[in-house]
Amino acid sequence: MHQIALTDSQKNVVRRYVKVWRRWRPGIRGFAELERDLENGSEMLVDGIRVDNRPGFPAIAADAMDQRFHAAMFNDDDDALDDMTGEELEQVRRYILNGSGVVPVRKWRRPKPIAANVVTRVPPAAQASYVQD
Repeated sequence: MHQIALTDSQKNVVRRYVKVWRRWRPGIRGFAELERDLENGSEMLVDGIRVDNRPGFPAIAADAMDQRFHAAMFNDDDDALDDMTGEELEQVRRYILNGSGVVPVRKWRRPKPIAANVVTRVPPAAQASYVQD
């Protein structure tokens, strides 16, 4: 595994990315060794995050465990995540990339009900015609 040295600014991008991921994405990831990996100069960090220290490139080159989240943050793919509004996505990007603003609080949206799951009132005439044995 390659060893690379990240600047403090690049390390902070990684930390903010992890912080936002924890707040916005479902699932559990093993970020417990993140600080150790950052200090050791690992190119591949915990749970599939690959970093890049080249100037002009994003500090996080790839996220093997959540490619859609990475694409939304670093490739400006507005369609990668269906559970963030455009405004939330812009706010999260500003926070991760520049450290400006705050992480928006996730609004857990419930899926719209399917018509088959909607309970309707049964008319009394229909109730009377139903006879139980």
